Amino acid sequence: MAAWGQGDPRWLVEHRDDGKNVNGWHWEEKDRKEWTKARLAELFSGQVLFSAPDADEGQPAELRVERLKEVTGDAAITTRKGNKRFAVFDLTISLAWEGRLAGEAGATARGEIRIEEVHSTSDEDDYVYGATADGSGAAQDKLKWLAAGPAVKAAVFATIAQVVAELKEQA
Repeated sequence: MAAWGQGDPRWLVEHRDDGKNVNGWHWEEKDRKEWTKARLAELFSGQVLFSAPDADEGQPAELRVERLKEVTGDAAITTRKGNKRFAVFDLTISLAWEGRLAGEAGATARGEIRIEEVHSTSDEDDYVYGATADGSGAAQDKLKWLAAGPAVKAAVFATIAQVVAELKEQA
């Protein structure tokens, strides 16, 4: 690194009236939240998280994502010193789910899956995962139990991992 006053061209930004980031040397950030939100919506929309075509009477037969409800937080690609690029994100994801039981005249329930603490410095073990069901009753309880269970959780995390990998590839 050049000593102060030796004119390293990467540091010309301090002498410019417009303050332009010469050659991208200083920190740059490109917002990727809308891309991330659109990609999550594309992958989750209608995704079947659980299916048991031969389920016994009153057992969960299917649970799927109805839609991406909300994504809050930030997602960006950052560049430092002109060539060091990486993805930075901190997201909370909310999904609306719909499920049905086998038999019982097709008893259905709806609810929400919420995943918090999805950020670039953590892994799946750090995510906060929760599921709720609208209303009460046997169908809601069974399907909420399924939505909160390990099989559905693994399917949700796999989709999130795919989006995170694609975001990192952009870096």
